[in-house]
Amino acid sequence: MSSDTDLARTAQALAQQAVLLADSHAWESAHRNLAYFLAGARSAHEEGHHGHQLHLWKTRLLTARAAGDAMAETNAGAELSAMVAAELHHRSDALAQLLAMFPALAEPAAAQPQPVQQAETPPPDDDSEFFYADVFVFVTEYLSQLLRRRVNGSSSTWCPRWWAHPEAGARLTALWLAWEHLRQEPGTGMSTWWLHHADPHLRVLMDPDMGPFAACSPKDGHTAYPFDPLPVEPYDASQDPLA
Repeated sequence: MSSDTDLARTAQALAQQAVLLADSHAWESAHRNLAYFLAGARSAHEEGHHGHQLHLWKTRLLTARAAGDAMAETNAGAELSAMVAAELHHRSDALAQLLAMFPALAEPAAAQPQPVQQAETPPPDDDSEFFYADVFVFVTEYLSQLLRRRVNGSSSTWCPRWWAHPEAGARLTALWLAWEHLRQEPGTGMSTWWLHHADPHLRVLMDPDMGPFAACSPKDGHTAYPFDPLPVEPYDASQDPLA
């Protein structure tokens, strides 16, 4: 049986591939396979739902890339990684199915194209490595051990399967990357992280009414019916009052 770390790495590797393929001719096939995998063959409706999610994901990614927003592009990779990791943890046959659909994931790490590693998480400003290998380790070994809150579902809430929520995955990845950067600043680095990163992100994440975990429960766990993505219509310049 694969460990949680192995599953997380596989999810990250697939997200890295998808980030590179998003603006290529190979995306159509990858999109189809990803939608089928994320649906877990549970229903055609769920496959269509995930196909729509992936379409919106690609739009956000390419918009960030066109704007030169490296952090938004990194967060997009983390968002897809969290979606894939959620399905890998959800069913026992998911890993075998994923490797069959994307055989390059089974190749040794050394055989992977070098740009893939660079697309997921840009290195810090200096030559030091990350203290925590990825956001999954950061949340498990640091954040969840550090935070002691009244998570009763009424004043605040949390989902044990946080990685199954795309927004939570993106926010916690941003929180991890900010921590890795600011931990190297002497004096006020950690205070800056708490006041300008941790506190505002945690307020949103743990909001029992408006946060991404509002449908879940810290006691009963992740809901089988998480919230749908925001409805979006294709952009029409003729309807744009500012155009």
